[in-house]
Amino acid sequence: MTLGAAVTELELTYDTTTTVTHFDVDGIVPTSATCLLSKADGSTVSAPTVTLPSLSTTLAAGSTASTLILGSVTGLARGDHFRVTCAGQDYVVHAMTVNATTKAVGLVAALPVTPTTGDVVKALKMTATIAAVGLAGIGGNYRLAWNYTDGTNPRQVGYPAAVVRWPWTPVCGPDDVAEIMVDFGTLWSVSKRQDVADKVNEAIRAKLAQTGRRPSLYLSSLVFQDVARAGIRYELAMRGVAHGGQVIEAQRETRFAFQDGLTTVITGLSAFDANADGQIDSNEARPMHFTIRGVR
Repeated sequence: MTLGAAVTELELTYDTTTTVTHFDVDGIVPTSATCLLSKADGSTVSAPTVTLPSLSTTLAAGSTASTLILGSVTGLARGDHFRVTCAGQDYVVHAMTVNATTKAVGLVAALPVTPTTGDVVKALKMTATIAAVGLAGIGGNYRLAWNYTDGTNPRQVGYPAAVVRWPWTPVCGPDDVAEIMVDFGTLWSVSKRQDVADKVNEAIRAKLAQTGRRPSLYLSSLVFQDVARAGIRYELAMRGVAHGGQVIEAQRETRFAFQDGLTTVITGLSAFDANADGQIDSNEARPMHFTIRGVR
């Protein structure tokens, strides 16, 4: 199991607008784009206007492979992906920190080359706002499709989506990661801890979705709090943080602890709103699995 490896579905809360985003993993900067939300039968639910990425700037003096000094960071936020062109090669990078004062952008992973002053930087993130679908639209099997091009390379990308009564709540955050890291005598930045928490939250949600049950239809995610702690230890071990430097052993042990914890909680989960009516009846309050003992 790799934390955060699976992509589940986008959750659109039925009674509020939802902002959705997309970027091209190959670094295509769109010059035109459309966004379309459709039902399983192909009928259109919403076709919101897409806001294209606008940031286009260059690197200033002082940039390194892991920290870029931009001419402007307007519109760029932590977590955004953007494109840097170095020596004629395009690289898609991920912003871990963005300092609006110094215009310094720390990267999640360093560039494989040393950038130079004047290298071109372009934003990639497209944004659209989907209007509230309404109570009658609650359910799954929606598709959110992005169609875009840079004038030469057309792309189409689709995401599974669901209109939900209440969204799935993340189980852990950077403060939870900090509590675990105290045991190791070290502490990363908030941004780096948030990245660890995001990976754990995604892994829990994806594992739950594999059961065929939509995560948002469970009453609460709080039952996964202990499991999240095991997940944090596993993710830290995968990044080389382990007691006594025994990284390989720690990776194996924490992986088993995380998987076993997930299995135990998931098989005992109840309070699942199977018909998405906002109420949990007696049948929906039963755990997923049960055991029948026979005696003869």
